[in-house]
Order: sequence, then structure tokens, then C-alpha cells
Amino acid sequence: MKKITPLLLALMLSACAATPPSQTQIQMANYGSLPNDYQQQVKDWWGRMLKDPYSAQYTFGEPSKAWFKDGILADSGGQMRFGWLIPLTVNAKNSYGGYTGSESHTVFYSNGKIESADAQVGAGYTGKVF
Repeated sequence: MKKITPLLLALMLSACAATPPSQTQIQMANYGSLPNDYQQQVKDWWGRMLKDPYSAQYTFGEPSKAWFKDGILADSGGQMRFGWLIPLTVNAKNSYGGYTGSESHTVFYSNGKIESADAQVGAGYTGKVF
């Protein structure tokens, strides 16, 4: 029975992975446009979660077209969305006034707004379009 349990667990976890979009879906998708002020929008959005948002130091990577699949328990029931994946690092002060060190994050931007943060690329729910 102990040998079956890890195999069963692996099968259950693989069943939870989202199916990536087809090449046709990727080519036909509407990714929308990334506004010129997307970096400021990300800073404003991210800053709401920080103790001292004005101290935050941001470094942005190159945005790329991406897809994002909601989980089956989401309100959408597992909808596939297309937009932009924006990589960034954030270094902000903690309660003691010291910087915590740069932390890597991602933001998924779609339909004119930030849809989610820290989308896990390669985990089956988010993927870059190459």
C-alpha cells in the first residue's frame, strides 16, 4: 500500500495541471496592449501590500506575451486568459526600517488591469508565448 500512495499522489497532482493552449489559440489570442505607464500601475498596485511603499525599489524585466489559466475553483471555472507577464524585483523596507533584499516576482496584466501576481511560469497555469 505504501508504494501505491506516492504513485496515486503523483497521478492526482498531474491531473490538476492545466492544459496549455494550442498553437492556434496562441496565434488567435488577443493579448491587448501594454500601456506606457504599466510600470507605475504595477508600483501603485504592489505598493498597497508594503509597509513603506515609498521606499520600494523596483527593477523591471522585459514584458512578454503570456497565457494564464484560472484554477477550476475560481469564479470563472478555469478560464484561459491571454495578456502580458511582467517580471520584476522589489526591494522594500521592513518594520525596522531596513531593506529586506530584492525579491523576484511576476505580474500578469490582462484586459487593461493587473489580474494576478506571482504567476508560476512552468507550473501548468502560466506560460510565456515565444
